[in-house]
Amino acid sequence: MSSKETEDQKLSARANELYWRSGQSVNQIAEEMDLSKSRLYGLVEPLPAGSPCPECQTELLFPNRTAMEKGFVSCPDCGFESKSATNGQAAGPTPPDPQPEADQDTASAPERQRLGSKRVLWGSALLGVAAGLYIAIRQRRS
Repeated sequence: MSSKETEDQKLSARANELYWRSGQSVNQIAEEMDLSKSRLYGLVEPLPAGSPCPECQTELLFPNRTAMEKGFVSCPDCGFESKSATNGQAAGPTPPDPQPEADQDTASAPERQRLGSKRVLWGSALLGVAAGLYIAIRQRRS
C-alpha cells in the first residue's frame, strides 16, 4: 500500500469520525480539515444502522446526519428506505396494507421502480449541488 493510499485512509477516517461523532457543523469540519465541503462529503461514508434490510438482509445505513437525526435508513443494495425507531435503532418497515397474495407481486414492481426513480432524483440533486459548489469555489479563487 502506498503512502498516498494510507494518507487518504487516515483523512477519510478522520472525516468520518468528526462528521458522525463530533457534533460540529460541516463548515467547521471542512475548515478544521482544510477541505472543501464537497471533498468532505466525498470522504464521508454512510453509518451502519445496526439492522438488516427486511428485503435483502444487507445492513441498513444512515446516508447522512440529517437522515440519522430524522430516523431514515436505506439499503445500499436494493434501495429499501424506511423510518427507523428513535436513537439510531432501525425498525422494520411500516406494515403494508393487507392485500391478496396475487396483488402483492404486481404491486412490488411499480414500488421498486418508484424507489429507483427516487434514488436517481436524489443522485442528480447531489450532483447539482456538488457542481454548484465546484463552480463557486473556482470563481472565488480567480
